[in-house]
Amino acid sequence: MGTMEIRTFSYRFAEEILQHPRYLCVYEELLQVCRYCPVPVYEGKSERQRNKDVLQQIMNTYFKLRFTSLGWEPEPLATPTETEDALRSDFRKTFCDPDTGEVLITAQIEVEFGNVASSYRNYFKFQLSYSYTMTDICVLIVPSQHLSVRIDSGVSNFEKTVREIPSAKLSITVPTLVIGLFDECVTPWNVKAITTDLAILKGDTKATNARHCEIVQSYIDSLPE
Repeated sequence: MGTMEIRTFSYRFAEEILQHPRYLCVYEELLQVCRYCPVPVYEGKSERQRNKDVLQQIMNTYFKLRFTSLGWEPEPLATPTETEDALRSDFRKTFCDPDTGEVLITAQIEVEFGNVASSYRNYFKFQLSYSYTMTDICVLIVPSQHLSVRIDSGVSNFEKTVREIPSAKLSITVPTLVIGLFDECVTPWNVKAITTDLAILKGDTKATNARHCEIVQSYIDSLPE
C-alpha cells in the first residue's frame, strides 16, 4: 500500500538529541506512527473545490488512537494549572529506562492539519510547556505542501514551517523536531467505499464518533506489526 515518505527538520538539535542511543526509542516510535498515517480520500468532499479530497478528521483520529495506544497522554495541559482558558497540547509522554525506571525524556506533540495560523499557537504552547519544565523536546507533525492542498486551503505545511521556524530563534528555545508527511507514494484509502455518510467519516458529533473511530481502528488493525 506504500507508506508516507517522512522528511524532518531539526530545530535546536532536536533530531540529533532523539537519534542519541539513549533516546532512540522515542525517535523510532514517532517515525513508525507517522509512516503509516493513511491518506483517506473522499471524492466530491467539496463540490466547489474538486481537488480537496482528503479528510483530515480521519488522519487526526489515526494519530489519536495510535499515540494513546502507545501510552501518550492525550490533550495534556501546556501549563501546570488548569484555568478557564487553559491551553492544551495534543500528546505528551515521559519515557523511562525499562531496566532502572529512570526518567529519560519527556516529549510533546502537536499534529497540525489546520490553518497555518494554528502553527504559531503551537509554538507558543511548546515554549510554555518547556519554560514550566513540563517537556524536554517537542514534535510538530505537518503535511507536505502537496498533501495540504488536498485537505483544505491555507493549511500549515512542512515546506512553509521549515522556512519560518528558524526566524523564531530568539523566542522559541525548545528543541523541536518537525516531521513532514509526503503522500506521493501512498495508495489512497477510499473511505467513500466504506460509507458515503460524511458525518460518520468526519466523526464530529457524539452520534457519529463511535462509528468513525471503529473505521479508523480497523485501518490500524490491518497494519503490519
